[in-house]
Amino acid sequence: MNIAELVRYWARWRPDHSAVIADDVRTSWAEFDARSDAIARGLRAAGVVKGDRVGMHLDNRIEAPLLTVASLKLGAMIVPLNFKLTASEILPLLEDADCKLVVTQAKHLDRLERAAAKLSFKIYSLDGSDVPRFSSLLIDSGPAPVEAIGLNDAGFLCYTSGTTGRQKGALLTHGSAMYPGLAKNIAEGLTWRDSIMVAVPFVFTGAIVSCFIQFAVNAGGTMVLESDFDIDRYLDVIQRHRVSAATTVPVVWERLMRSPGFEKADLSSMISAAAGGAPVSVDLIEAYRAKGISLIQSYGLTEASGLAATMHGEDAIKHIGWAGRPIVGSEMKIGDADGNALANGEVGEIMVRGPHVMREYWRNPEATAATFAGDWLRTGDTGMMNDEGFVKVVDRSKDMIISGGINVYPAEIEKILSANPHIAELAVIGVPDRDWGEVPMIVASGVKDESAAVSAIESDGSAQLAPFKRPRRVVFIDEPLPRTLSGKISKPTLRGLFPAVPEGATALFGK
Repeated sequence: MNIAELVRYWARWRPDHSAVIADDVRTSWAEFDARSDAIARGLRAAGVVKGDRVGMHLDNRIEAPLLTVASLKLGAMIVPLNFKLTASEILPLLEDADCKLVVTQAKHLDRLERAAAKLSFKIYSLDGSDVPRFSSLLIDSGPAPVEAIGLNDAGFLCYTSGTTGRQKGALLTHGSAMYPGLAKNIAEGLTWRDSIMVAVPFVFTGAIVSCFIQFAVNAGGTMVLESDFDIDRYLDVIQRHRVSAATTVPVVWERLMRSPGFEKADLSSMISAAAGGAPVSVDLIEAYRAKGISLIQSYGLTEASGLAATMHGEDAIKHIGWAGRPIVGSEMKIGDADGNALANGEVGEIMVRGPHVMREYWRNPEATAATFAGDWLRTGDTGMMNDEGFVKVVDRSKDMIISGGINVYPAEIEKILSANPHIAELAVIGVPDRDWGEVPMIVASGVKDESAAVSAIESDGSAQLAPFKRPRRVVFIDEPLPRTLSGKISKPTLRGLFPAVPEGATALFGK
């Protein structure tokens, strides 16, 4: 069994059922299978073979899931590349992935220029004329590409970062990527009759793996793919296409709730509504319960194929602040520094074991060894477990900010901005934001010329940081930044000193 076989199965079993609705345009499973075969033939003609990497640098459009499945049919790895990253941010990812080719769009070509000048991958674009057109990869005739692919064969190379700021490629196999979908379908009864909404970038793990593979492909259901996120259209699409499942961050559910059309909207089709990345408030849960929707908390990470714990709708109120129990067929424990299990109620590192855990970090044996304790995945998050088996996330040890559903790592920002000659030392922390949940904020010490420091931050940030990573405020302080006994900047202390944006903070990037 592999993902390619599942797509072919649905094309035979329910050929006319919608696989994808992209901006209201339907593509049936039979059409999807045929079109992804045509792309796979073209990829093979371009030299792509089993084990190669294919970069996907695309907006939300039908070609994104088609390219994904076409690559998987050849036994190649699809490498989702965030089109919001700058040229300097995407270069190390392409160096590490060593892609055979990358598919992009004319408006994103400039982000690939530095990498293309240094590396040997081919570029194909959906539009424009500066590089070969994607249409040249479409070969409509010939036998369907067939490759021997096992459950443990590589399928996805999803990049994630951490405290060092260095991106690591989490290698997800066909089996690990599919497994959480099986577990979720068993728990919630989702079937081919259901449809799942995707309005975040498809290149995010939570979209390409958690929604498309684990739901649409696993269950033979329908992915409703929106090219852009608009709250009012979101409500309209849920009603018109009878969307029955959606997973996103709490801030999106909150913005949906605040929409003028929310009160009158018919959301009766929704049977699976989940939030991850931050605690869900009682008020938010109650607002959706009033609409007949059980909004639940879940917990996941890229290294566990996007989902590690979830809960029943009836548990959402009983266990406010808890992230659920391990998905069926997997295990979680709270470990000490050596990976030994701690007693219920004690705080330690959240550890995960099961068929959904990544195989390794791509070409990074040191990071892989440091992340595994035997077959247990060290998540880097601290938490606790109660006597009922529910897990609570206490702190994100990886020092991660979740802004509008996107993981932002302070170490990446600090690495770029620390060269500022007007600042002796700086640190980046997350602060609450009504629209985005959290946003980055700089705390800077040893600054003699604040105006010059701000100008340098904005210059370096504009050139080297994607817009969603750019800090919104900077706070200048006279005293040195707090440090631990080992000499590291103490982020918990800074977050305690600045639980919100303080008065007098300086705005950055026109925010």
